[in-house]
Amino acid sequence: MENIYSEEQETLKTVKATKETIDFLLNYSKSLHVVGSKNHQFELTLN
Repeated sequence: MENIYSEEQETLKTVKATKETIDFLLNYSKSLHVVGSKNHQFELTLN
């Protein structure tokens, strides 16, 4: 495993996201709420 990480990695291509994708992700992250209790966490998406 050490050999895999010690080798030089190839450069990755940068992905261009569209404005619609960015807007969707921002709106989703704004509507996501995480509620925690003693032993559990609940993820709620508010519409």
